[in-house]
Amino acid sequence: MTPGPRDDVPARIVAAAAAWLPAHRTDWGRAMAAELAQVRDRAGRWRFAAGAVRVALFLPSGRSRRMLAVALAGLLASAAATAATAAGIPDLAWSVAVLGVLLGGYATFRASRPRLPHRTAPGVMIAVLALTTVAAAIVSVARIAVAHPAAAADNTHVFAVLFAAALAGYLAFALTRSRGQARVVLWWALGTALASGAIWTVIDLTTPVMPVGITGYLWPVGAAAVLAASVGAAAATGDAPAGARAGALTAVLIAPMHFAADLTALMQAGHYALTSPYDVAAFPHSGYPDVASYLLSDAMAGDVLVGLVVYPVVLFAVALFGASFVRGRSSSVTSMLR
Repeated sequence: MTPGPRDDVPARIVAAAAAWLPAHRTDWGRAMAAELAQVRDRAGRWRFAAGAVRVALFLPSGRSRRMLAVALAGLLASAAATAATAAGIPDLAWSVAVLGVLLGGYATFRASRPRLPHRTAPGVMIAVLALTTVAAAIVSVARIAVAHPAAAADNTHVFAVLFAAALAGYLAFALTRSRGQARVVLWWALGTALASGAIWTVIDLTTPVMPVGITGYLWPVGAAAVLAASVGAAAATGDAPAGARAGALTAVLIAPMHFAADLTALMQAGHYALTSPYDVAAFPHSGYPDVASYLLSDAMAGDVLVGLVVYPVVLFAVALFGASFVRGRSSSVTSMLR
């Protein structure tokens, strides 16, 4: 029984492999599809499809060579960074390893895609800000790991992996460009992110630091920044998805910024005391060598879970609300004018 078009998996594989070929190899793709039509037996068709995939992946083209080079460089850089971290700050080794692998995979994926036009000025500034805030988040954790190693110990590696995965996701979102991306979206995200960072800096410098940190609840500055970005971009472009992306991009930029500011403020507190009856009862049985390690460990785990996971999810919802609000208002005005 001859398989139908929908059941002919080898043909679909060959078609996908042909689509993967660069533009100047389009004739090769057509030739492979035509040659497959002459292969009748099922085993032969599967062997032919496997060969087509091999040709598409390992064809000596610029894109394939670039992918292999980026993948190899990513693995080597990840291994070197992990080894260096394991020697200097062992408690961060897992985070660095996971972050390196994820970023290497992202870079390899980007190398497989067609090249986009050069970044605009706001795009470059957002890329720099994203890299800076992620680096600041890593440095803030490293400072605690060096000063209070017990506070950064994570025997299950759950928070280490979550920390790395969140940062990798933020970088991938901030660094990924889309064709036709409006500059106004980037400017709104950049401006609101920088404004919220400045406000947080003032708060950290003027407000007494509590041992539980400042990300234990939804900080209104971030919500206001995301709402302003989504509403402003949607109104300026007349496009709700553009407003949602501006708000989401703002959330991605300020989440590691907030995380780093919080942990930096906690490190600068200097004096740590148990203030709740629960902590007073739990500390003697916690295994931590001092109160600082106990409180910093709890605050850091809370910041990873709330500040880098829950907090951005709430901000994404705020971005969608702001963009949909503008769309709804625009639709109402249009209906009235009609």
